[in-house]
Amino acid sequence: MAHKISNEPKGRGVLVTLSGLIKADEIYKLNEQLISHELFTRWRYQIWDFSGTERLELTPDDLRSFAIQDSQASRKNPGQKVALIGRPNSRNLGLASVFHIFEEAWDGYDSKTFFDLDTAREWARQ
Repeated sequence: MAHKISNEPKGRGVLVTLSGLIKADEIYKLNEQLISHELFTRWRYQIWDFSGTERLELTPDDLRSFAIQDSQASRKNPGQKVALIGRPNSRNLGLASVFHIFEEAWDGYDSKTFFDLDTAREWARQ
């Protein structure tokens, strides 16, 4: 998995752009890296851009682990939002829906799926 982390304007959030084959352990470690980032407590949102990925090797159990991880992170920075950008016509949208359910169930972050960066940013900044 290749990734790029970019700080959003005015330190409001972070954009994580992913490509290639995505595996659960890589996402978990990357999220841990974000949670330990010195600016984490200032961020109001995270945008995870999966639009350039080839394949996701994630299970519902992995998604639950991510939601639990976010629930724990919300103690450090409550109120963050998580926007996911999926690939249009992707079969992985079901995974995103399951993730959103787990986020709500585990009191993680408010999360939603989008198909373009501008719409994701607009929602995240509200």
